Amino acid sequence: MARKERIELIRQIEDHRGSRLICCLTSDRQNAAGIIAKDFIPVFFNRLLKFQSGRKIDVLMCTIGGDTLAAFGLSRLIREFTDTVAVLVPEKCQSAGTLFALGANEIFMTRAATLSPIDPSVNGPLNPVVELAPGQRQSVAVSVESVAGYRALVTEDWRLNDAGTDIAFKILAEQINPLALGDVYRSRQQIERLARTLIKYHRQDERNIEKIVQEITRGLGSHDYLISRTEARELLGAQVAGDDVILEKLVWELFCDFRDEMQLGQIFDPIILLHGAVQAGKKLPLLNQQKVVVVEVAEGGDEFERVAQISQTQLMTPAGPTLQPQVAMVRVGWRGYD
Repeated sequence: MARKERIELIRQIEDHRGSRLICCLTSDRQNAAGIIAKDFIPVFFNRLLKFQSGRKIDVLMCTIGGDTLAAFGLSRLIREFTDTVAVLVPEKCQSAGTLFALGANEIFMTRAATLSPIDPSVNGPLNPVVELAPGQRQSVAVSVESVAGYRALVTEDWRLNDAGTDIAFKILAEQINPLALGDVYRSRQQIERLARTLIKYHRQDERNIEKIVQEITRGLGSHDYLISRTEARELLGAQVAGDDVILEKLVWELFCDFRDEMQLGQIFDPIILLHGAVQAGKKLPLLNQQKVVVVEVAEGGDEFERVAQISQTQLMTPAGPTLQPQVAMVRVGWRGYD
């Protein structure tokens, strides 16, 4: 679908809702993923400046997550322009995306949509490191709830005595730097505070707010747990909108166009791309454009793109010479369009 037709879909949603719509999608592609980040804030700000002040704003959000503080900042930024915010979720709005959605007066989910827990993982120089292969080492993110789960295992399931508990936590500290464990504790406190702050923009029932915060940060067992529309309604109540067949059709059609353009769900595999190029007789190196993030309104948009140059080199292995792909990024950054 051309940009012209997508503008028409955006306008139809705005007319149906009596709102202005801003679309934000981050890539879920393996090896070419995008995440919510703090540099979204000036991009959103420039687009929001064109909106009529005080009018209801809808945000179509599709993301696997990202920086929770960036999501928090985006939610509060939109509140500077309107008192009424809705998040439209066509498919996935997970992790930091769910945190963003918690700040909305209304969440509209298609039947294919999912939210997720918002328990964060800690990444930093003190994180544990694993060796993937000789000479290849990778830092491992420390999940806040994994550490909490280990504590519950030791104290509630195994019910070790004091000496056993001391040994169990000594083993943990040998695997994860104690300062990183301190960051884990602080991250849990922070994510609960962020969620509580955003929810209080649109509801004041303290008991239910606390129930929601505890459930979505601690109660669902796994960061990968998917919250369906039905479960979201049970957890969040009237914040999750009722059925709207017309809106669902429009939101899904708009999402499908973005999905095709951004190649969402498709793995970025240089070997497959090289093989296809060789079979087609194309010259190397290849240039592969990846739309990692799209922020779009009817008047225009911004995309964060990566352009990868893909070539191949010959390496000597015990089995003989082998061709290996080489990938170099030749452009990374935001680009605006009308």
